[in-house]
Amino acid sequence: MIIIGGVIYNAMADFWFGFKRGFESVQIDKETKTIHSISSLGYFYLKLTPTEGSRSFPDVMLNQLDGMPMKVEIENMVVGLSNAKELLPKGTVPIDIIMFTMAFFALFLMLFVPVQTFRIVYSITKDKIFNADNIRKLRFIGYALLTFFTADVIFNFLHYWIAARVIQVEGYVLRMSWDNATLVLLGLVVLMFAEVLKVSVRMKEEQDLTV
Repeated sequence: MIIIGGVIYNAMADFWFGFKRGFESVQIDKETKTIHSISSLGYFYLKLTPTEGSRSFPDVMLNQLDGMPMKVEIENMVVGLSNAKELLPKGTVPIDIIMFTMAFFALFLMLFVPVQTFRIVYSITKDKIFNADNIRKLRFIGYALLTFFTADVIFNFLHYWIAARVIQVEGYVLRMSWDNATLVLLGLVVLMFAEVLKVSVRMKEEQDLTV
């Protein structure tokens, strides 16, 4: 639950930021009578790796506590480009539609998983642990986590594909984000637990018939 909660918190923050910027862009579009694609808003979430390799610390910043320079390495960066529309290749609207669809689909899954989890916890409080309904809910959660990861990979790949064509950071190479890869392991664990619970329910039923 902690892992799921952290993913949901970060994803909701990013979703709200994107929704707010998109809404503001629509207001501007009405006044200027121009049409912008989602990606032409010019905001990109970048994952970076130094050209010379990890932990090479290619940059220098000032430590404001002692006034001494310190070596730094930037791994995450949010970039806003004012000329993104001019830099973007043509034909990105279908990509924007796919990204928009993946974002809303992921939002649905982020709401679906906590609801199903709450229903399982509520069932446990009613002493209804070993039943087929809980097994079905656990499977839903496991498949939802794997599907969320798949949607996240598609979104991140398209975002990386666009960013790599408009941004080049000195001393760094762009890489694709895999921040939610732990959801694959978590989803598989949930599905495995569902199968264990299924076996337990079957053994309980056989024991009840024996008695």
